[in-house]
Amino acid sequence: MSVVETVKTLIVCDIGGSNARFGLRSTDKNTQEAKITNIIKYYRDDFSSFNEVLERYHYDVSKKFDVKDWPISVAIAGSRINSESWGFAQDQWAFARDKRIVSVISDLNGFALGTATQATHITLRDTKPKRDKGFQETIIAVGTGLGLSYLRDGLAQETHGGHMRAFGVTTEQNTIIGIIERLSDRSHMSVYEDLASGSGLVRLYQAVCLYNGHPVLFVTPEDIIEKAEPRILEQSLRLFHEFLGLFAHMALVYGHGFKGLYLGGGVLDVLVAHGLFDQDVFTRFLNQEAQESVAYNLENCPIYLITEPYIALYGAAAAGDKALALIDAKRAKTEKSEKTL
Repeated sequence: MSVVETVKTLIVCDIGGSNARFGLRSTDKNTQEAKITNIIKYYRDDFSSFNEVLERYHYDVSKKFDVKDWPISVAIAGSRINSESWGFAQDQWAFARDKRIVSVISDLNGFALGTATQATHITLRDTKPKRDKGFQETIIAVGTGLGLSYLRDGLAQETHGGHMRAFGVTTEQNTIIGIIERLSDRSHMSVYEDLASGSGLVRLYQAVCLYNGHPVLFVTPEDIIEKAEPRILEQSLRLFHEFLGLFAHMALVYGHGFKGLYLGGGVLDVLVAHGLFDQDVFTRFLNQEAQESVAYNLENCPIYLITEPYIALYGAAAAGDKALALIDAKRAKTEKSEKTL
């Protein structure tokens, strides 16, 4: 019997900058669509290693399932692999040795692949782009960091995400960037992740406070959204949406990604839940006053908001299924060779 037939499900993981999410992937017998159940989210700082949080997940689902020997597919933030707090030096981390782990992809790849496999989004702008075989789909993930991927024919192309040089198109924007640079203790350039992400919202709030001679009272996106003085919050969120629009503008143009723009991530989930996602400001800075042919593509690119908060788990499931199929094919080939001897 094949690996795919004997394995009824697998553990899927999405390890981001702040949280580690685990779930169990099963396949619907009728539709053959992947289902993710028993999802649990853990705060990364509560655990010292991947193995520790994995064992906790084993314990938490042990009343329903014995999953210790089930295969595992992981989507992990690439910049976190070498995190000192989790001891993910390449020669230390369990992924290189644990035979249960059948697939390891980046969290951005998981996010993009999940978008490709699940219709879990709502339409923000329903427009019809012109037909162009070169067009790709653009996926932007706004979480603790700022992620960017492109999709073509179900295959995800990874990028450096929001780590491109940030610039403004208004005096206010460039002044705020200057304040953020002065507050930073880093030597490298300011990037869009500093402006349009969870950590970016905190930096924007701090800069806006200083810009207005207002004390900095909060240090988390949640506290800023819920407790900041309304005038300060309004300016911070407006700038956030302006910079996110500028980033999306460049992402679409550079990647020829006009087939569709998908927006998602934990920060957008929170903004939408509070009724604070400003589509008008975002779209205005996305479109810009571009050359006619470019403007047409920008203005006719459909925009979608991803509504599935665990979309990267579906991407990990897709990658895990592919890995299991390859294992199955390799085993079948080996068995066939042995029979011919």
